Amino acid sequence: MKTELRYSWPSAEGVNPEYIVNFLNACEKADSEIHGIMIARHGNVIFEAYNAPYAAEIPHIMHSFTKTLTNTAVALAYDDGLLDLDNPILKYFPEYEPEANEYLKKCTIRNMITMRNGQERSVGGNEWRPLKTSWKDAYFKIPFDKEPGKTFMYSSGNSYILSYIVQKLTGKTCRELVQERVGKEIGLTDFPWMLSPEGVCSGGNGVSLTTGDMLRIGLLYLNKGKWNGKQLISEEWIDHALGYTDPLDPVDGLQYNFHWDHAGDIWAARGMFGQTCGLVPALDMVFAVTAADSGYQAMKLFQKEVIDPVKENDGRLITDGTMDDVLKQKALRMTLEGKNCSVPGHKEILRKMTWTPENHVDGIRKIELCPAEGKNLIYRMEDDRGVHEIHAGLDHWIHGTTTMTGAYLHHQYEQPVSKIAAIAYWTAPDVLMMEWRYPEMAFWDHVTLTWDHGDVRMDRWVNMNSQDLKRPTVCMKEQ
Repeated sequence: MKTELRYSWPSAEGVNPEYIVNFLNACEKADSEIHGIMIARHGNVIFEAYNAPYAAEIPHIMHSFTKTLTNTAVALAYDDGLLDLDNPILKYFPEYEPEANEYLKKCTIRNMITMRNGQERSVGGNEWRPLKTSWKDAYFKIPFDKEPGKTFMYSSGNSYILSYIVQKLTGKTCRELVQERVGKEIGLTDFPWMLSPEGVCSGGNGVSLTTGDMLRIGLLYLNKGKWNGKQLISEEWIDHALGYTDPLDPVDGLQYNFHWDHAGDIWAARGMFGQTCGLVPALDMVFAVTAADSGYQAMKLFQKEVIDPVKENDGRLITDGTMDDVLKQKALRMTLEGKNCSVPGHKEILRKMTWTPENHVDGIRKIELCPAEGKNLIYRMEDDRGVHEIHAGLDHWIHGTTTMTGAYLHHQYEQPVSKIAAIAYWTAPDVLMMEWRYPEMAFWDHVTLTWDHGDVRMDRWVNMNSQDLKRPTVCMKEQ
């Protein structure tokens, strides 16, 4: 049975709802696009909202927030006495010892989990996700050229090796271990976690969670590893993870500990593009945000718009509850599905149109556009992965699923089937614009088809990415 969270009003927990309204408005102004948000104080959820098409029940790719679950898996192995923080990593990979230099021989689990392993360069998930050979071998091919423990360098490769060690010691993947020992207790959804070609959880990324799942993890860490009176992770480990014990020197204003960083009043576990779970121990508060936030503004804005005024006015809140309802109504109206309308006098799509690309961009072989019932359009693309369809409403949004290729714009994530919300509208008489939102990801695409004297050009770009933001133009002739 899922452990239910308790709900309350902000004002009942000493938080003026106006602060949360100000935070949401500040995020919008800063182009920090919130997809889902939950805030809890004193163990009670005081605010929860989602910008359509994102929703409470739809898991969101976490990126590096995944490392918090890897940290939790290592914690369980540590609490069971299976490993020590000062164990050298070569203890678990003796096959690499004959070629190891003095730096690699000194590297410990502590060095790995604090991102101070001494390697020459870091590894991101977008580098390894397309890799079909051994990720372990790829990791140990990167030279160790610095004294471990001295230099901070963020790398998802470290988290993969930690995931590998946990699996060797327990006989279970990190996902299996965490879900069995922690997830079922705190009410996590049965979350997926990407596996490497070696059958090991990717460690640094690859988990999808709901905003509620993130909040539950935050509450567990805020409460020193205890849930409903049961100690799931030792308090000793939590103190290490948050830097209460043996705090490390800050790097660029952030104190990075065991996959949690600390600045101001917030201890945060974060993922790329704005996935954030923040603990505010001073206020007995946790917040969780899924987002498309390339500027990583939400955490700073939460400190400014919520934490600082609550600290200043805590215990002196005077409200008649009116603003609670104002905040509730704002949450109910939140949407990112813009009301786009086509320009007058635009081209009409009355039959199926088929084009063959003149240039071989991204392996695209054919593109089709078909009219459908209900003022809808079907965009169909054939490439090396197969044939992919997106159904888009003409001047209105429709929801569905797609296999559409997109890893090259989506930090190398390629799900077999993705949820999608799509709209099509004419921005000029001969320019059809489509917006594709993927509610399980931070990414959303714009695609245009431009008619020019019988020829058609297709352009596709994304809101944010670790690599290219735009693909080369596809020039096409009608068949």
